[in-house]
Amino acid sequence: MKLSVYSRFRNFDWGILISGIFLILIGCATLYSLELNNENPDFSLLLRQGAASVLGIFLLIAALFTDFRHLKSYAYILYLLGLTMLASLLVFGVTIHGTRGWFALAGITFQPVELFKIFFIIALARFFSSIRTINDPMNLLKLILFLIAPAILILLQPDLGTLIILVAIFAGYLFTAKLKRVFILFFIFITLLGVIASWQFLAPYQKDRISSFFNPDMNTKGSAYNITQSKIAIGSGRMFGRGLGLGTQSSLHFLPEEETDFIFAVISESLGFVGGGLLILLYTFLLSRIISLANRLDDPFGSLIALGVFFWFAFQGFANIAMNIGLLPIFGVPLPFVSYGGSSLLVSIFAIGVLESAALFSPRKS
Repeated sequence: MKLSVYSRFRNFDWGILISGIFLILIGCATLYSLELNNENPDFSLLLRQGAASVLGIFLLIAALFTDFRHLKSYAYILYLLGLTMLASLLVFGVTIHGTRGWFALAGITFQPVELFKIFFIIALARFFSSIRTINDPMNLLKLILFLIAPAILILLQPDLGTLIILVAIFAGYLFTAKLKRVFILFFIFITLLGVIASWQFLAPYQKDRISSFFNPDMNTKGSAYNITQSKIAIGSGRMFGRGLGLGTQSSLHFLPEEETDFIFAVISESLGFVGGGLLILLYTFLLSRIISLANRLDDPFGSLIALGVFFWFAFQGFANIAMNIGLLPIFGVPLPFVSYGGSSLLVSIFAIGVLESAALFSPRKS
């Protein structure tokens, strides 16, 4: 018997939605403070981020009123569509910051690899929910192909950051699938080979960033400049920060990519250890709600989608913050919901819509 609208919305996870909204608002407030420091601020970044947020809300509402289980029938089609877009970038894409990863039309850019993340998760969720055991060599071979095809296309851009996030999502699924130890060792070996091989595809500046991570004092005005300025910004914020728009590293534009890769450093300089800590707590709450939803759902496909989104937000959020404080090399991934970027924000909001659809339409465990 179909549930009434009221009965369905009793299962709505307000924690996921509200924490996502707060993260978006923090990002918009930070962008506003950054643009205040311009000589003639036009607030173009804020307006574009706001427009992406509004469009994302429409996508979220559309996802809410669509049974997520329909996605299972189209999972592999979406995956192939994503691969087609990635391949098309090699011919029709535009290059930004050394990466051929965007389509551009009438002044609007779109990064297909962000959309591919959710397609990748949906396809893996269908695969894992449709097999009896992961410890079948044929199933493992199919899984390897799932990863290798997009990995090659992404390396050709090259976009090291996105590739690392996809590998992390893939690894997250494997380690929760009760994979035999021998197969785990095999995948670790394959991953190490992939890391060695991928070095040849990286742009010189990407190689320099990785090298400078192991010796950051070697070239503080060159390849290590970004992380040096990020650490200065975070340290200068101290406990309570300098105030929004008052940070010297961000207001004087010493901090590069301040609206994207290093927005956490801007927040920490402006709001201090307290502000940065509260942001991390907000992410922790969001992730706890997502993993709780994954455990509550009785539909394996929905549960696996929630698990994949958890891996995505967790790994990408950790990677961005770790880069800002010098725990990881800089490989350029946005902070989910907070960093400037319409493609990333749109897809992240849509992912919340899919999660809420799973909460509404999937039966709960008794």
